Amino acid sequence: MGILSPVGIGIEETWSSLLAARSGIREITLFDASEYPTRIAGQVWDFQTEDHFSPKEARKLDRYQQFALVAARQAMEDAGLSAKTIDSDRTGVVIGSGLGGLETLHSVADLLSDKGPKRVNPFTIPKLIGNLGA
Repeated sequence: MGILSPVGIGIEETWSSLLAARSGIREITLFDASEYPTRIAGQVWDFQTEDHFSPKEARKLDRYQQFALVAARQAMEDAGLSAKTIDSDRTGVVIGSGLGGLETLHSVADLLSDKGPKRVNPFTIPKLIGNLGA
């Protein structure tokens, strides 16, 4: 299993938070929510990109893709699998995602409007596609 949730990152932290009845709902910090009627959410609070990806890798991935990759790493470790021992013919990934890449969409829309298309990164489309988490 791999878990990145508002109450913890990883099985142990998440389970501990659930047993202690800790809520993951707090004031939104990922963007300015002051104009919205609701300013609370269940974010993945303690995720630090640099703990999992090099700066070069991180620039190519939207936050949701980073979550998917970290959860997959956790699941492989939990299952005792590695890239060398896994049978790719008997292994798959299932991810439910209605939409991916919203952070990228928001930032690119602003960039496109302010500075034009030449400033848009070529990795924009791969960062937006919802099924690339899988």
